[in-house]
Amino acid sequence: MAFLLIGLVGGCSLFFGTSDLRSETAKAGKDASKASQLLQEMARAHGVENWDGINSYQVRFEDEFLTFVGKSGSPFKQDKTEMLLSYIPGSFDGQLKFVSGKRADQTWGIQSWQTYTLDEAGEAVFKDNKDIKFWIPTYQYFVEFPKRILEADVLVYAGEREIEGISCEGVLASWKSVEPQKDIDQYQLWIDKESKRIVKMEYTIRELYGFLTGAAYFKDYKEYAGILLPSRLPVESNLQKEGFIHEMRILDFKADEIDPVILRPNQALNDMGTAKTE
Repeated sequence: MAFLLIGLVGGCSLFFGTSDLRSETAKAGKDASKASQLLQEMARAHGVENWDGINSYQVRFEDEFLTFVGKSGSPFKQDKTEMLLSYIPGSFDGQLKFVSGKRADQTWGIQSWQTYTLDEAGEAVFKDNKDIKFWIPTYQYFVEFPKRILEADVLVYAGEREIEGISCEGVLASWKSVEPQKDIDQYQLWIDKESKRIVKMEYTIRELYGFLTGAAYFKDYKEYAGILLPSRLPVESNLQKEGFIHEMRILDFKADEIDPVILRPNQALNDMGTAKTE
């Protein structure tokens, strides 16, 4: 099935080219100051300032793949997988330990964009792995998203929209330009007018294919250590007309439960921070 999906996606990529998330309001390119203010209000509502006092964290996490499209793109051996994610915030260094399924107790890791697994003795064995390189940083970005998106250097107001009965305002965020770029993603946030919480986040996936887009709904918020996190993140894709392809779930969050040194097993590698190049 995976090979069929790869062929389908590759054909779509050639036909559709580079996707553009911008609403009609965002395409007008106005109200950058309004977009900036809205993004700051969102950040305060999510308690992002509390990330600054955290050296590491662990998230008990679950991902369930729901449809042909979702299951074909899954890196796991079963449809629903529970895992323990460990990260250093503001970096892309982390580990994914399988809690359930055929890989239970196995650990994937990434440090400075170098991927590894842990052997039976708990030693890191570095070897390039595309699934590890994509999924561990992706999960981290969703967890830290309200903080991470503040790094975007171009913003425009995206207008108003009602989503699941909630009145929202939108912000289109990217880097260098809000217009489509081959190697830089766009993010379009829809923020509850009253609570300032993210309701829906649309995004491109340039790392995989230029035409590919997704959207995640932020549902059932819960507060941990002053940080507001969604408990459920059902995900849509433009590869599927209706319904969700998978649903990510944050089951628990604990700050400073793991020594950051453990998440950087190769002391010879430089700390790359939020840089997304190897």
